[in-house]
Amino acid sequence: MTIHWGIGLAALGILAATPASAEALWDKIERTGEVVCGGVHAYKPTSFYTGSDLVYEGYGPNVCRQMVKDLSEKMGKPLTVKWHETTWQTVVLDLQAGRIDIFPGMTATEERKKALDMAGPLYRMTDCVIAGKKAETRATWQDYNKPDATFAMVTGTAQTQFIKDEMPNAKVMTLKEMNEAIMAIQSGRADYVVQELPICLQTFSTTPQVFSGYTVPTPERGIPAAAGLRKDGDGRLRDFLQAWGERKRADQSIAPLLIDGFKAAGMDTDSIPKGIEF
Repeated sequence: MTIHWGIGLAALGILAATPASAEALWDKIERTGEVVCGGVHAYKPTSFYTGSDLVYEGYGPNVCRQMVKDLSEKMGKPLTVKWHETTWQTVVLDLQAGRIDIFPGMTATEERKKALDMAGPLYRMTDCVIAGKKAETRATWQDYNKPDATFAMVTGTAQTQFIKDEMPNAKVMTLKEMNEAIMAIQSGRADYVVQELPICLQTFSTTPQVFSGYTVPTPERGIPAAAGLRKDGDGRLRDFLQAWGERKRADQSIAPLLIDGFKAAGMDTDSIPKGIEF
């Protein structure tokens, strides 16, 4: 999922606490032979935990693993992927504090660029709306911009901020995790949820008893996803990932990493509407 946290004072506090003399990420990785990628426990198909050895699957982990593989070739030495579990609410702080080296799949807002180094865009995910059993899908975003539309959303996501900014007439219920949002729909406390299209299809297929249908409202919108990493005053890792993303988009080799992540989550990739680009 692309994310849009309110970083405000909390982020500034972490920035102040981060030593200016901290080791450059490139040097740290070269020295240790390890790259720490961030994993979210249960957010299929973006990222999900698969076992006691802290292994994560989904398209986010796929992208991070390929980054590390290509970085290994660049450095001329084997690199090991390590995982640190994070949440949508804490990932910015985890990056700033050095608990995570790379987290692909973040929105590169101007405010976030003040807190992190960002490389991208790496890919773009189209947004989709899922309707609860007692609600009907609507054709356009403005059709949802009405007081009778209540959205159950995960706190800190870019989609949540989009609704607040662009659909002020709609109601927004913010919750910590997606399963809480689904429960809000199921109980009738909310009508809709906005997700990236692959997550939307996954949610709809795995909980058909909760939802009546889904739609990609017009005009089609999606948020480009970038990789977040700690500001280290060096920039070599950021520059490598920036060039990496540009190559992967140019030759379309990013798409198989995403599609394989969808499949690992059990998605029927044939259900992705034709014409959707990443």
